[in-house]
Order: sequence, then structure tokens, then C-alpha cells
Amino acid sequence: MRKSKQSLYSSLAIVIIIAVTIIISINSTYQYLNIKDRTIEDIKKNSRETILTLKKNLSTLISAYAINEYDKLILNEIQKKQIFAIIVEDYNMGEIVGKPAYITGKIRDKNWQVENYNIKNKIQLEELENCFYKDSFKIISKDKEVGKVTIYISNKNLNEKLKEIIIETIKNTIIISILLVLVLFLAIKYFVLKPISNIMDIISITDKDGIPISLIPLYGSKEINALSVRINNMIKTIKESRFILKENENRLQYLLELSPIAVRIAKDRGETVVFANKAYSNLIKTSKEKTYQKNPIDYYKDKKDYQEVLEKLENNQDVINKLINLNIQGKDIWVLSSYMNIKFKEEASVIGWFYDVTKEKELQKLLEQQKNEFEAIFKYAKDGLALLDLESNFIDFNEAYLEMTGFTREELLTKSCLELTSSEDFQKAKEIFETILENNYVTNFEKTCIVKDGKAIRINMSLVLLPEKNMILISAKDVTQLKLLESQSKLASMGEMIGNIAHQWRQPLNIISTIASSVKVRNEFGTIKLEEILEDMNSIINQTQYLSRTIDDFRNFIKNTNKKDKLSIVNTVKKALSIINSTMVNNNIILISNLEDDINIEGFENQLIQAFINIINNSKDALKENIDNEEDRVIFIETKKINDKNLSLSIKDSGKGIKKEFIDKIFEPYFTTKHQSIGTGIGLSMTYQIITENHHSEIKVSNESFIYNNKTYTGACFTIIFNT
Repeated sequence: MRKSKQSLYSSLAIVIIIAVTIIISINSTYQYLNIKDRTIEDIKKNSRETILTLKKNLSTLISAYAINEYDKLILNEIQKKQIFAIIVEDYNMGEIVGKPAYITGKIRDKNWQVENYNIKNKIQLEELENCFYKDSFKIISKDKEVGKVTIYISNKNLNEKLKEIIIETIKNTIIISILLVLVLFLAIKYFVLKPISNIMDIISITDKDGIPISLIPLYGSKEINALSVRINNMIKTIKESRFILKENENRLQYLLELSPIAVRIAKDRGETVVFANKAYSNLIKTSKEKTYQKNPIDYYKDKKDYQEVLEKLENNQDVINKLINLNIQGKDIWVLSSYMNIKFKEEASVIGWFYDVTKEKELQKLLEQQKNEFEAIFKYAKDGLALLDLESNFIDFNEAYLEMTGFTREELLTKSCLELTSSEDFQKAKEIFETILENNYVTNFEKTCIVKDGKAIRINMSLVLLPEKNMILISAKDVTQLKLLESQSKLASMGEMIGNIAHQWRQPLNIISTIASSVKVRNEFGTIKLEEILEDMNSIINQTQYLSRTIDDFRNFIKNTNKKDKLSIVNTVKKALSIINSTMVNNNIILISNLEDDINIEGFENQLIQAFINIINNSKDALKENIDNEEDRVIFIETKKINDKNLSLSIKDSGKGIKKEFIDKIFEPYFTTKHQSIGTGIGLSMTYQIITENHHSEIKVSNESFIYNNKTYTGACFTIIFNT
């Protein structure tokens, strides 16, 4: 047996009563707490005013030993206000009676009658202890403390006031709640429930198919009116659907309705839509109801397209797979459409099928655009680009590649990339081509090419296997001049290092020469001793060992190796500093290092030394050019761990920094702000390549300001982030 449903009226009444009760209760509680706080604050304020009055008068009376007078004053104040007790401690009278203070005052008994305060009365003491508030002030007379007055407030008066507040609040709550419930209930009943009841009465009168006979009159509020309109539209739609279903019960219409391909039927020579399936309404982004009675030509971007279709149909020619451009809500939609003449509801009509090919059209356009872009890049790129087959034979190339090799197009098409490779790089190049077929790409491969007239050039190339896996794209750059400049830079560094070694050797050689001369002179005078000779020999050995270490540093620096070693960043920096130490001294540059943090990486030590020297030399040149005062020539070198796997190395100077327009170009090859006699612009470019490509680390440059010896300096700061 089904449980009977609860009336909407009773449900709403319960909800309204609960909601109103909760809201009013919260509001009443808030008001009660607010009034309570204000009442307590008023009591405290009154007590302070009473104390101020007593302080002013008691000061004179205590000094005059007028006990009776201030006793009357206390009695008067306690009777005027709702104060529980006023206690006075008289220090002047206390001296007379031989006590610290003479204590007197007034206090209320259980009947709220005023009586004298007795310090020995335990009941009075307990009452004072239970007071919820007391306040005391010192009594001063002629800058001397002559007593103290204390006021006590009991909670009896407070409770009476709060009781009145509670009673008043409850009465107001009940009255307001009843009024709100009645108003809300009547409003909902009149504006919501009654119109809904009327609607239910109307739609309950139906025909044999359960469809309401009458439409709902439009009246009531905006929402009720909108509800009536929607229900009426539903009734109309249901009636129309029933009519269509009864008139068109053939299988074809169902198939068309369910077809994923957009289908539309139009009568009046194809100018008035009488049928459209869901796919068609989705295609033109509108509801089926709005589709009917519309002229299809409105959706064609070029009206002539539809007119040509209608002309062919009039000549009994079907139109199959015609590409049409529709304009739907301002957006181009491409469809593959077909049309034919049919009979629909005994009327001559035109049926059309539409397949959306917009995505395919856009993809085709994108592919065409990418093809054009690739052809433009291939044709006009400054780097040499070439297409090879899987046997390394040339298929196509751009002008830059032809210019780099010196061959004509006809000559190069008869050659292969391996054929142009020098004998020393041939085997490696062959292995690279085999690697491409496995890994799909190779980057930064260098080889020597033999080009037109037997000329040898050094080429850096990257190769990638195209997606079809039948061709290889090569991007090649002639780095012959760059390699020459790198060698020149290396030789320049070696020359500078030889100069450094000469400076570093001068002092040890002077010491050895001085010791030898001293031994010779002492021998001539017969004053030489064996222990002195041994000491001098030890000094000579120490100096020769120092000379030997400098030779090792130089040998390691110029040694060229392709093998990576495990190395310490701090030790590598120290080796670079030992090489350029004399240069720093000769140019009066203060070099301050803080190399506490360190990590080990796999790398090329001599390359990193070269990179560090390039950066420090760049700072040296900036200091020599921009800083006249030698005391202000400072270079700071610091290592700092970022985490267990990353280390930051910073090199900054006081050379006034790099101009904004140059700072983004500082690592570009051949870029230099120095005179041609000083720099080629290859040093920092080599440094960038060594750090980023050979050691997979990061280098950046910025201008920074810092304080040293209470002076503010600005200069360039190179920061290198190493990864283990």
C-alpha cells in the first residue's frame, strides 16, 4: 500500500515556521547578547563615575579626619545608584588607631537594604567575593596617597535587567514570528500555490491520448506566466508531434529523423522547410521549430550556389556531392551536399543531404599553409638546408646550401652527402646515417666537407628523419671561420698564459739566483756552513717545485681531450685563478673568492678553465677601461649550492655593467663592444657553447649593484648553474 503524500500547504507551513523561528531566534540571541554587553558596560561606566565623584570629595574629608562626613557621602552614593557596596580604606585614620588603614563603608544585605560594612562579617565578605565586578582607585591628597575606595557591583541588578530583556525578547519573537509566518504563507499561497493549482486544474482535462484539451491562460507573475508559456509550447509541440507521427508513419521518415547525416526537405520549389532532422538543426545551430518555414537559401554564403542547384533540379538533374559554403551565425561551414526531387505529403519537394566537412577543409587549408611556410623557410633560410634519400643522395636543397658547397644545382644532384665527406670523417658520418634510421635525429654533428674545387670546409649539421621515413632533412652551417677564431682565441689565451707564467716565474728565479749568489760569496770568504747550505738547497727545491706546478697547469690547459672526467667545480675555478693570478696583480685588481660550496660533475676541465678565464678577462677589460681608481677594481667569485644536485657560480665585477642595448647580444658570436685590436667577440660565445652545449648547464648575465667596503658598486654579474 502506497504511503499518502503530504500536502504542499502543510510542507510549506512547516518549512516557513522552522525557517522563521531559526532566523528570529538567531536575531533575538544576537540582540540579547548585544544588550547584555551594553548593560554591563553601562554599570561599569556608572561605577567609574561614582568613584571619580568619591575620589574628589573623599580626598578632602580623609585629610580632615571627617569620618562621619564621608560616611554620609558613601551612604548617599550607594542609595542613589544600584551599587552593592562601597568600601573606603582611610590611611590617615589608620595611623591614629594603630592600623595600616581604618576600613569603613556601606553594603547591601539580602533584602537590598544598606547597612554598615564590617570587615569581620563573614557573610558580607562572601557576598563581596561573589560580586561579578569591582573597581578601585587610590585617593591622593597633596601628592600623598591617603586612602583607597572600592566599588562592588553584584549580579542581582544585572540579572533583573537581563530577565526583563529575555521576557521582552521572547514576546517580540513570538509576535514577529507569527506575523512573518502568516504573511509568507499567504503570499506563497496567493502568488504561487493558487496559480499552480489553477494550471493543474486546466491540464488535468485531457483527451483520450492524455493531451490537455485547452491551453493555459497567461496571467499571474512573470515566472508563472513563463511557466504557462512553456507548458503551452509543450502542449503545442506534443499535438504537432502526434499529428506528424500519424501523418508520416512510413519507415523512411524515421530513418531520416535518426540519420547522423543532416537531412532537410523543402517545398515551394525548395524555398520553405517542412522537415529537418536533428543533425540538420545541429548543423545550422538552431532548434527544429525555428528551422521550419524558413527559406534554406538564407544559410548559403553565396546565394548563387543554391539557385544553381534549384535550376538543375527543375531540369530533373540530381546534384551529387557538391561542395557548398554555408554561413551559420557568422561562421563558415563547409558541407558536401546532394539534392533530389521527391513527393512529401503529396506535394513536390526538394530533399537535401549535408555532410559537414569543415574540419577536413580547415585541415587541408592548414596543411597547405604549412607546406607554403616550409617551402618559404626551405628556400630563404640563411642556413643550408638539404633533403637526402636514405642512401644520402641529394634530392633537393636551398640556395644557401648551394652557395656553401659552390656546386651548381645539376652538379649537386649527382652527388651524395657521404661522397662530400673527408676521409678522416667518413666512417663517423656513415655511422651517423645509420643512427638516424634508429633514433630519427642527430644534432650538432661536425665534419669536414670537400666541396667545389677540392676546398675543405668545416660544417656543423643537424639531421632528422622526416615522418614519412623516406627522406632525411639536413640543416648545415659553415663553421670554418668560427673554428679559426676559436683557435685564435685559444692561442691568444695561451699567449696570455705564457705571459702569466713569465710573471709567476720571475720571483722564484730571483730567489734561486739570490740564494746561489749568497752561497758563492760565503764560500769565497770561507764562512759557509753545511746546515746553511742544506737550508738554501731546500729553498731552491721548493721554488723549483712551484715552477714545475705552473708547467703542469699550462700543459693541462693546452691539452685537448674529448673524454669527460669527474671534476670539482671549486678545484677547476682555483686552477683558472692560478693561471690568471699575475694578470690580476699586474692590473691592480682585487679578486675576492668565496668557494665554500662545491659539487662534482662530468666535464672537460680545460674547457671550463677556458670559459672561466674568458669571463674573468672580460671583467678585467671592463675594469681597466671604466675604473681609473685602482682601489675600486674588484672581482667577486662565489659558489653557492641551490640543492644537492645544483650549484650556482657567480662572477661579478665593479666595472659599471653592460649597456642595456648590448646585454641581450653578449653571447652572440663576433659581438664585441671593444676595439678590434682588443677583442674579436668570440670569447663569450665560446664560453656560452662550452657551458650550455658541452656541459648541459645554464649561463646568464645581468647588471647588479652591491656594497663593498661601505661603497656601492655596479657591474656585470655572470651566473652559471651547474647540474650533477
